[in-house]
Amino acid sequence: MSTLTGIHPLTSAEYHADPAEAPSLSSSIAHLLTSQSPAHAWTAHPRLNPDYAREDKGHYDVGTAAHALFLEGDENVVVVDADSWRTNAAKEAREEARANGKVALLIDTLASVQAMVNAIHRQLEAHGASPPMFEDGKPEQTVIWEESGVMCRARLDWLRDDFTAIDDLKSTSRSANPRSWSRTIFGMGYDVQAAFYARGVEKLTGVAPEFRLCVVETSPPYALSVIGLSPAAMTIGRKKVDVALELWRKCLAADEWPGYDTRIAYAELPPWEESQWLEQEMAAA
Repeated sequence: MSTLTGIHPLTSAEYHADPAEAPSLSSSIAHLLTSQSPAHAWTAHPRLNPDYAREDKGHYDVGTAAHALFLEGDENVVVVDADSWRTNAAKEAREEARANGKVALLIDTLASVQAMVNAIHRQLEAHGASPPMFEDGKPEQTVIWEESGVMCRARLDWLRDDFTAIDDLKSTSRSANPRSWSRTIFGMGYDVQAAFYARGVEKLTGVAPEFRLCVVETSPPYALSVIGLSPAAMTIGRKKVDVALELWRKCLAADEWPGYDTRIAYAELPPWEESQWLEQEMAAA
């Protein structure tokens, strides 16, 4: 068993560099394996791709800053007194913040970020989630475990001290209405994330936690919803994780990372397309 297995308070930089003894599987890499290909997973992995560079937008938006402020408090956010990142002084302040593992935020964005964080607290206090979300636990915990010879890692937004719940904060510039999130959950791989995170905590603690998404809109009134995954959704997520683990194991052992199927793929005719065309033919007759 790896000496690194356990639950650790790593920084974001330490986590994303992959501190495991061997290149490890994360939920995002597992999602790439099951939704795209091993070639995509290899390209996105910091320990495999020598040209890997983590995407950096050069700035932090309201949602990212609110995430840091809500989970870790004022000490993790540096407010830069500038109206843009164009000046050398602003750029230097931003880089210094990043070097210290903190989020740099322009002063004119601060009011929006604080308003969003206040709205999150206010709405969660009135929410019926049990146990209460983002309470009696710790933020940004890294879980590292080994499974059948595969090293795995996950960075949890919030893990309760009794391990019964994992809370994850998502921000969106669109709607946080739960009805519109069913497709988003699967398209973004959050079913894989839920199953993967829960799997890691259970492997280490023996407790099977519930995974809960708190989805918050980034514009007033900063409305939020709390979304869990049904047993059927979690079952599919676990199956995807099983496939990702086996695929990762084989590709890593052989050092072969194929792309999409090399055979011709034939598109099936959707029933709605056929029906629409037949109606058009009948109308033109």
